[in-house]
Amino acid sequence: MAEPFGIVAGTVGIAAAFTACVDCFEYVQFGRHFGRDYQTDLLALNCSRIRLTRWGQAVDVLNDPKIGRPDATSEQIQTVKDTLYQILVLFDDSAKISQQYTTGEDLSILSSDSMDSTFVALNNKMRELAIKRQKRSNILKITQWALYRKSEFKNLIEGISSLIDNIEKIFPAPQAQVTLVRQEATELHDRGALELVQSAAEGVDSLLQNAAKEALSGHRYLNVLVKGNAQTGDAVSSDWHGKAVGASHVYDGVVVDGKCLIGNKYGGKDFWDD
Repeated sequence: MAEPFGIVAGTVGIAAAFTACVDCFEYVQFGRHFGRDYQTDLLALNCSRIRLTRWGQAVDVLNDPKIGRPDATSEQIQTVKDTLYQILVLFDDSAKISQQYTTGEDLSILSSDSMDSTFVALNNKMRELAIKRQKRSNILKITQWALYRKSEFKNLIEGISSLIDNIEKIFPAPQAQVTLVRQEATELHDRGALELVQSAAEGVDSLLQNAAKEALSGHRYLNVLVKGNAQTGDAVSSDWHGKAVGASHVYDGVVVDGKCLIGNKYGGKDFWDD
């Protein structure tokens, strides 16, 4: 079996494998041939990274050896570990391909200086969110490498997306992931940034794509009957701080017999504390 970046399968735990996967995104660069696509492709890669960290936080992968499921079998846990290991293999393969290019070719690298300021700010924000969730220092001691062909990027991003699909199916955490992705959309808050994310996340992170679309268009609450207490729509945590997207909501046929929060509320006293 391949040993990506010198990591031997079986010598690292789930948390370390997850951290190494998140680390890898930091080392990918893009060659000059990507041109203007560099901006959107880098954003798509960051969408993939934030999707992985969202799943990791939702199942508490860094602290819970059962990955959020007390009934998880050792085989299921091993499957997730193997899947994370395969993500490392994908990155390692792309790094090895990069090393095969000769000095006679154009191996110049694009940088943030080649990007529009909106893309720079957005990628920095997404990187910040991902690193915050990682909560651990880098464990990989490797150098950066570059993707020089679109086909290399396509293989990498599609492979990672497919593998994340697999671990989300084995250890799903839909409620927690929806809460987290809405926080992400709220953190982005800028309409232009949300439009860019909505486009870049297509085929990579459907949750983020839908959250961005929802944040841009607002919620629609039609024919809602509430008896007792209920909360739906936004909310976010009480320690939230930042700017909210000013999308309007549509309410039609809402009937409440009790107490209900429908849409928004970003900080302050929790709705259920009253």
